[in-house]
Amino acid sequence: MKRRLLAVIISCMVLATTACGGTSSADSAATLEGATNSFMAKDAVGFEETTAESYDMDTNTTTDAGGEEVDLSEYDTSRKLVYNSNIRLETKKFDDDLARVKALVTENGGYLENNSTYGNAEYGSRSASMIARIPADKYQAFMSSVGDVGSVTSKSESVDDITSSYVDVQARLKSLNTKLARLQELEANAENVTELLEIEDRINDVQYQIESYTAQKKAYDDQIDYSTVSIDISEVATYSEVKADTAWNRFADAFAGSFAGFITFLQNLVIAIIYLLPYLIIIGIVIFIIVKVRKKKGKGPLFRRKKKEISKEKND
Repeated sequence: MKRRLLAVIISCMVLATTACGGTSSADSAATLEGATNSFMAKDAVGFEETTAESYDMDTNTTTDAGGEEVDLSEYDTSRKLVYNSNIRLETKKFDDDLARVKALVTENGGYLENNSTYGNAEYGSRSASMIARIPADKYQAFMSSVGDVGSVTSKSESVDDITSSYVDVQARLKSLNTKLARLQELEANAENVTELLEIEDRINDVQYQIESYTAQKKAYDDQIDYSTVSIDISEVATYSEVKADTAWNRFADAFAGSFAGFITFLQNLVIAIIYLLPYLIIIGIVIFIIVKVRKKKGKGPLFRRKKKEISKEKND
């Protein structure tokens, strides 16, 4: 009887221990799921819906998807402006002015991102196209200086305010870094392989997002720190004139255009004759030889005409 009672007690203890172990494991998994999901939810709700319109420059706050204000005093919220411009120049001294523009880029601490040259110096129809990156604090000085090179035919500038996007990227990076630290803490306390693999998978996803937003922030910094200036230079014989749109000016332009076209036609004609001259000389020599040979054989038109005249005189 005592043996039976002892066996029952031992069986109950084993069952209780197993149940406690299962409950502990389930609680641990639930804790992991709840902790990671809470951070996932915080990122999705707190920053996923943050838009440019929700950022207030005056109060230095932003509003999350739940309508609550988020203090952004710890972020860089200074105005972030991106300058882009295009300028077209005409020049009579192509080599000198091209070198001058490049020197201005260097003097202002910038660099050429792209540089191409086209045309032939012999015909005076060269052109150059370049993209210069100029430090933002030297942008205005550079634009003033480059405007003195040659003759400016067109100029356009644009400014993009990316402050809201810049602040949004900072907020996302902070959220992701906080999530990463918490996941790494959970990884250190993982109790089994399944939990460890799940945490590592989430860590890899968070790290990928951090790298993506970090690259985006670097791109923003580059656009902010260095303005982009596109410069086109054309070689001309005379500078283009800006005239009032009057009837007299239109008549004058039409006459000038017609005269210039006639001169161009004569030039092309002379060039064509010079180009064909060797062929014309050869053709002339061949014709001369044929005429000589036919005349010698008495088959030429002059010889036949002379022969007819002699026959006519004899008949008379």
